[in-house]
Amino acid sequence: MQRVLQADTAGGHAFHKAHEFAGYGLAGATPLAIFSSKGSILQRTADFIFSVAIPVHSHITMNAVVTDYLPKAARGPARVGVLGMSVVTYLGIMKMNLAGPGLTETVKGLWRKPQPAAASK
Repeated sequence: MQRVLQADTAGGHAFHKAHEFAGYGLAGATPLAIFSSKGSILQRTADFIFSVAIPVHSHITMNAVVTDYLPKAARGPARVGVLGMSVVTYLGIMKMNLAGPGLTETVKGLWRKPQPAAASK
């Protein structure tokens, strides 16, 4: 558990590789998500890559921020908070992917014009 809480320093080579591969996943999935059609297998694949890559990448990066900017006495509680947010991020993205339109369609929806509400009778 200590290695997960100190993902930037205690994880060694494995966490650095995880951070690197998460970055590759984000770099590859982003154009895939942008150019894929709604509901396609490519879009779903990008959504599931995002569901793992975003929390892993942000968890390791935020632990580096904790190491660089917080005093040693505050690092333990801050790292627990970072882990909690990483888990909540993963669960939230997975919920969007499994029970909703998916992360890609949710983000693309920010740029679409709202549909007019159906007239009620």
